[in-house]
Amino acid sequence: MYLVYADESGDYGFPGETPFVVISGLIVHEQDWNQVFHGFLELRRNLRQRYHIPQRLAFHAFDLVNGHGDFHHSVYGLTRQQRMDIYREALEFLSQLSQIHILNVFIRKRSIVALADPDRLFDWAWRLFIQRIHNSTDRNGHLCRDGSDFALLLTDRTHDDRLRALMRRMRAYNPIPSAALSGPPRTVLVTRLLDDPMPRESAHSYFIQMADLVAYALARRDYPRDCFRRFGLERYFDALDPVLLKEASQYDAQGIVYWPRDT
Repeated sequence: MYLVYADESGDYGFPGETPFVVISGLIVHEQDWNQVFHGFLELRRNLRQRYHIPQRLAFHAFDLVNGHGDFHHSVYGLTRQQRMDIYREALEFLSQLSQIHILNVFIRKRSIVALADPDRLFDWAWRLFIQRIHNSTDRNGHLCRDGSDFALLLTDRTHDDRLRALMRRMRAYNPIPSAALSGPPRTVLVTRLLDDPMPRESAHSYFIQMADLVAYALARRDYPRDCFRRFGLERYFDALDPVLLKEASQYDAQGIVYWPRDT
């Protein structure tokens, strides 16, 4: 069974505070979980020794990059360069983990007209994400190990009731548009994900914190900010290329599920 740890960057408002919504998921098989977890422990011990930050300190990309909350210089004395170094090192560490895959869904809000509603956008973004998990673990899917496999979705606390209702609908009724667009939709029930999505406090999960770092790095790769260019933040995400689930999308070389695609 695969464990999928997911987090978001951006917001669902129109126009909202950001022009994007990114959902990133860190996927690890149960047989590899302990090895990956102990790798995260070793990373955090190393960062503690060199930057004098506690292992329990929750990594949130927005705070880390902007120096907010516990990453304010008055708390642990971190400089801006040190914060950016920590961020880059965490992503580079992820890129070396052969046991993981990373799935990304990227919604370009400014290109959307038909779904200009926060609830509908939330449902559509997570449908794309959940469907890719199902496809990847189903028979002949890229992550399938023994004819078929299963997954469990663990998320940062995000509209828990709505996400649970969406998953249950996709198990009972899940029409998928025809590839030819002219034919009738086909029904592909989501059967490879077990139980409801399980919300976790990100402060208690290294895995979800890492998913948050990935989502923000992708957002800033595609929507860079001038104030971070001297640190090369727009290039951080590309370090993850070796562990990206590239089979998730045939339309993007890194497998990123962009919607809409025609921009």
